[in-house]
Amino acid sequence: MKKSLFGFCAVLGCVAALDASAATGRSAVYSSIDMRNADGDTIRINRSASESYSNDFDRRVPGRTTTTSRSGMYDGMTSGYTRHVEPVAVSEHKMVSKRTYLPGKTYKSAKRKYFIANPFYQPLQGRFGAVTTGEYMQGTYKFADVDRTLTEMSIKEDFSYGLTDRIALQGMAKYNSDKLSWKNSLGVEDVNKGHSLNLYGLGIQGRIVDTDEWISTLSGYYEHQKHGVDYFIADLKAGYKVATSTIYGLGRVWAVDMEGDIYGDYMEDATTWAMLKYGNADDTLLMGELGMGVWTVLAEDWTLNVEGVFGAYDWHNQFSIKGAFGWQPNDNFALNLYAKTSLYDSADGKDLDLYYGNLPLNATNWAAATLYNVELSKVQEWSVGLQVMFQF
Repeated sequence: MKKSLFGFCAVLGCVAALDASAATGRSAVYSSIDMRNADGDTIRINRSASESYSNDFDRRVPGRTTTTSRSGMYDGMTSGYTRHVEPVAVSEHKMVSKRTYLPGKTYKSAKRKYFIANPFYQPLQGRFGAVTTGEYMQGTYKFADVDRTLTEMSIKEDFSYGLTDRIALQGMAKYNSDKLSWKNSLGVEDVNKGHSLNLYGLGIQGRIVDTDEWISTLSGYYEHQKHGVDYFIADLKAGYKVATSTIYGLGRVWAVDMEGDIYGDYMEDATTWAMLKYGNADDTLLMGELGMGVWTVLAEDWTLNVEGVFGAYDWHNQFSIKGAFGWQPNDNFALNLYAKTSLYDSADGKDLDLYYGNLPLNATNWAAATLYNVELSKVQEWSVGLQVMFQF
């Protein structure tokens, strides 16, 4: 590869898979409750959320009447406890444990907090959720005497609107700036840069289960990526609530309309071209992911989310792990700092076809192209990002 063959046309594989995992929402499962006794001592407990969202939260919508239940939240009222009603419109809270609360004392509860960094979050009817994600991503591999590095800086906007308390509309758009670099063993490097509105989409999410112990969401959405690539995606998450944590599994499948017969890394200069072929895509590619994760409340304003995902991306498989720290000082704003890296990729050691020929790229020159067989090595992907989250 001593010739200059650079100019990025389409990169799918392990890179496109990152775009396909669009933010489908983060759902509030836990509430942080402050309780203060007559002596001024504060007791803080964390409780699972009820079948539906808080009545207190619903009252903030002017003119709205709600029949939302709180089954399981404050059941088991025991005799000998007294109640104190705030002079504002909040519900009475029943005492839940004789071992924690002393008979004859008066208690009051503070406003409940819903964590919008929760991976099951979606807004209630008439309310909005917004997530702005800034990310730096890098994907590298080596073949023959060439090192390939793709770096990307991106900003992604995810919006959601509650059509009902259980169904939300989703919209998304992503702008990214890419740099594709090829460098041979002699130190010769060619770089191609580009930037564009890379992706936009629309979908819908349903909170199909939300009890004291279980939660589940189902999403379906469409995404369009530059170069005419269309994604049709279905996403299912299901979690079990344990104390202040949710242990969950996820499954995601998407069909990719490629509108072409091959795909891979494409390079060209003034006179020649080269194509590192990932696979054939005459019609539609099917890809999927399965994963497990845990989301937990670390402290009053802090959360942690760890997730491992195995993905089948047509020409290769990959296992990655992602960790995110969340900070939420109030009900309507949160920051989420995350990092993700691949721990295994079947592309490492995989043999691929490399086509090389003269421009223009047409049927004649394609048929006359020289075919090489190359082995990929040192395959690695990682990314870091910051999410700014609002609900209003």
